[in-house]
Amino acid sequence: MLYMENPVGKVIFSDQYLRQLTEQTVLQCFGIAGFAQSGLAEKLFDGRRRAVEILTRDGKLVISIHVRVIYGVNIPVVVRALMHKIEFVIEDAVRIPVSHVRVYVDEVVEP
Repeated sequence: MLYMENPVGKVIFSDQYLRQLTEQTVLQCFGIAGFAQSGLAEKLFDGRRRAVEILTRDGKLVISIHVRVIYGVNIPVVVRALMHKIEFVIEDAVRIPVSHVRVYVDEVVEP
């Protein structure tokens, strides 16, 4: 759970809300085919890996995302745009700074 205090009171954001907001933002980005399928990486980590992981460090968010991109797009440009969009949407919605957005491209798929 993450919270923000203001003069009116305390606002609590659940992990599920932050994860769903991030997932919806990712799926709206150009060049993203979806989230990475579970596979070898998930078996190595006993099934604990998620497509979207959100951690809190020093009052800032660290977001890690595993995605599939569409073949033929400029991957660095798509990833950079995704990172900026996630940072903007999360900071705008919850008013808590985002320290890092890590995007892992696990697959390239045909359109």
